[in-house]
Amino acid sequence: MIKITFSINREIFRITINDKCIWYSDRKWNKAIRLIPKDEDFLKKIMLSRNAIPSQILTLFQLTDEELKQFNDAKDDEALAEICIIDAKKKGALLIRHEED
Repeated sequence: MIKITFSINREIFRITINDKCIWYSDRKWNKAIRLIPKDEDFLKKIMLSRNAIPSQILTLFQLTDEELKQFNDAKDDEALAEICIIDAKKKGALLIRHEED
């Protein structure tokens, strides 16, 4: 299991990678949400939050075909971690911690 912690605009969020599954959590999402492969209840959780979670988050985690290809081509969790770090830095996030269990 790999845990990566980032900061963006004074907000902390965490990416956890375990068996080629990528999980996201932050201050509002105490329980992690599976991003890849996509959580079946993701849309339902956002709709039931009654705008506590902005609906823009739906488009934030949409993957392009190229990103899906990168995910499928990654051979292990460490390769996925590197992809996540590069993508987060492109969006302006700062890497705080990268730890492996």
